[in-house]
Amino acid sequence: MRWFVAATLAALMLAQSAAVAQQDFSKVEIKTTDVGHGMNMLEGGIGNITVAASNVQETQKLSPQSVSVPNLMGEWVRSDTEARFMPPASGAGPVRDDPKHPHHGHREGVPGLPDLDATPWVGDLTNPILKPWVANALKKNGEMGLAGEEVSPPHVYCRPSGVPLSLALLENVHFMQTPAKVTLVYQRDHQLREIYLNVPHSQNPAPSYYGESVGHYEGGTLVVDTIAMNDRTVTDLYNTPHSDAIHVIERYRLVNDGKNLRVDFTVDDPKAFNMPWSAVVNYRRTPAAFQEVVCAENNIDVTTGKLYPIPAAARPDF
Repeated sequence: MRWFVAATLAALMLAQSAAVAQQDFSKVEIKTTDVGHGMNMLEGGIGNITVAASNVQETQKLSPQSVSVPNLMGEWVRSDTEARFMPPASGAGPVRDDPKHPHHGHREGVPGLPDLDATPWVGDLTNPILKPWVANALKKNGEMGLAGEEVSPPHVYCRPSGVPLSLALLENVHFMQTPAKVTLVYQRDHQLREIYLNVPHSQNPAPSYYGESVGHYEGGTLVVDTIAMNDRTVTDLYNTPHSDAIHVIERYRLVNDGKNLRVDFTVDDPKAFNMPWSAVVNYRRTPAAFQEVVCAENNIDVTTGKLYPIPAAARPDF
């Protein structure tokens, strides 16, 4: 029965890809109906497209919830222009602005509003999640920013963002779905992230920028579990560091009739944070085409004229 479910899901995904340009679907769902004599009928559909099969030998029970697949395919962009991490309804939350030094972006030529130069990202050191060494690093970042020195996240230097920093990228992210894998392609330097579905983590995955991500669907929510990240990225736009023990769980859920995407995520890193903490980000569907953003070429800040060095290998691979 498992092979048939996989094949049916694949057919639904192909139909979904063909129809997504014409309709907005909130989810794909397959349900089973007991027709007696140990037989089941499987039915699934999106919009007015339906795939069904009968006379399937029942070897295990499938609940509709267990195979409810949200249609995440296509282009998404952050709903807010500064790509902040918003606090959860309760419990420990992310680093936020130092109240004495609130951040705002560059503003120029907006009717009725004064022009403003961007202010640095200065984090609130009183957040109880911070281990002393992380608070010290955050303090140094804030002091450098207030002194006019450059403090930028890794993607500015053409390095992969990792998780959860990838959730703070302002440019588009493109979702591709198959029954076995969800692939996220970030417009920023064409970073690629793969989430393998319905499989366990490897026993000893090698550390990397994006680590190892596995996922599954729960009642229309894509749940992603990521481990094995190195410590070369940061957590947020304040450049809050993390360790190689970081563990991130993300929950992707469609809201507002599929027009928006809400991501609730939790970060657990006992080496860097005193407790697990959570945050929320929101995306909206965008008709904007995926554009070429190559960081390694002409990597100059247009506001400062500063040239950022691109990653270079310490020694040749061969």
